[in-house]
Amino acid sequence: MSRIERDPIEDGDEITAASLNTRFNDFSQSNLNAFNTRDAAIDLPQFRIQNDRGFMAPVATDIVIGEVSLKHSTSVTLNGQTAAPASPYIIGDAGGNPTYIGPLNIGLVSIGASDILRVYWHLNVRPLYAGTPWTTTDNPMPEYDIDHTGGGQQGVATWGTCWVFYLQWDITDATLTNWTEVPFQGDFRTAIAGGVVGDPLAACTATSVVPAWITYHDADERVGTGSDTGVPVGWRSVSGAYYYDASMAGAVGTVYGLRLVAKGPMHPYNNGGTNYLVHQTAVPGQGGTSVQLEHTDGRLGFILQRLG
Repeated sequence: MSRIERDPIEDGDEITAASLNTRFNDFSQSNLNAFNTRDAAIDLPQFRIQNDRGFMAPVATDIVIGEVSLKHSTSVTLNGQTAAPASPYIIGDAGGNPTYIGPLNIGLVSIGASDILRVYWHLNVRPLYAGTPWTTTDNPMPEYDIDHTGGGQQGVATWGTCWVFYLQWDITDATLTNWTEVPFQGDFRTAIAGGVVGDPLAACTATSVVPAWITYHDADERVGTGSDTGVPVGWRSVSGAYYYDASMAGAVGTVYGLRLVAKGPMHPYNNGGTNYLVHQTAVPGQGGTSVQLEHTDGRLGFILQRLG
């Protein structure tokens, strides 16, 4: 980078407006281009974006969701859902109060035709189960039946059973009584076939999953010996992201609130060549408490980004 050198003012130098202006002539640059100026030298937030739309990220915030619990000493417990379709669990605190981004957090956020809404979340969770729920008969089956050499079959868990977390918003009014799934995200209430209820993977764009259990087989299933053994899943973070591009999908107006909800247990399913995530209703056959999910705290945040 070139350096501008100019001697300081000395005793006896004449000081006038003209002489002072002359001292700064060296700093004038009328032909800025890619060769003499880098973007790092420009304070971008001070510049107007195309069509006078202001700063490229006018709104950004995040909040704590769930129960704040150091070292997971206390948690919120969700029981496996035995009915389909089922209403989702709303991620909330220990007192059962929903935690969400609402008007007090963000005011009124308007998604215009040239905006992108970027939402991020994570939650600390621990899946729990009792017994061997993967051996329950259901549609879809939570285990594979493998033929073994001595005749008969051996069941091996599919590892497909999971809990799902997905995003809802309210774009109706500030009372936050009109929650619905964000665009391109289903509510897992679609009847598919034979009493199976869920949604295609194409409608899971705002969904993240965590396994309901993990197992290993302690012998050779081909000879019909041994069985699946479950191992603790342990505390872990489940995270997700959702982008809504209004320039492609259309403006939605004002967003009053965002929240995270959960359902489970769920399982992959294929029908007619389409892949789904569906309710696994027979797995928690002992009243729903044989399959559970604990959660503590996490964060939910978003950035409203404007295209220049």
